[in-house]
Amino acid sequence: MKFKCLLLSVVVLMCLWSCKKNTATPVPTVSIVGKWQLVKQYSLLFNNGTVIDSIKKSKFTNNDFVQYLSDGTGYYSKSTPTGPSLSEFTYTIKGSIITEFISIENKGVPETVTSLTANSLSVHIESLVPDPNDPSVYDTEKDDLSYTK
Repeated sequence: MKFKCLLLSVVVLMCLWSCKKNTATPVPTVSIVGKWQLVKQYSLLFNNGTVIDSIKKSKFTNNDFVQYLSDGTGYYSKSTPTGPSLSEFTYTIKGSIITEFISIENKGVPETVTSLTANSLSVHIESLVPDPNDPSVYDTEKDDLSYTK
């Protein structure tokens, strides 16, 4: 009987010893910092609530990107017929809202992050722009932009 108790104790101790604690896999942090290539643009232009123009674009070059640096600055690049157009900006993040301050205009442009993963970024932007037919009138432009790293 003592042998069975000793054997049972050894088996129980071996089972307990062989069980290991699983360490939680750390959740990778996703950051907006980095260079994001533009892959899709969908824009609507509204005048008094009526759509007057729309753009769907999915062909871009390596010159079409936005780059967020960790110090709160960044660059926006757009292809033009004469070459890339590069603009510098500063930005702040509060919740899902990124506000970019373009150095030329020095006014904030809020962008709502609609999706952010390690390799994709989508933003929604609403802004007032001069009407193409009457620059004294302002229209509402709504842009949805998708980027990949």
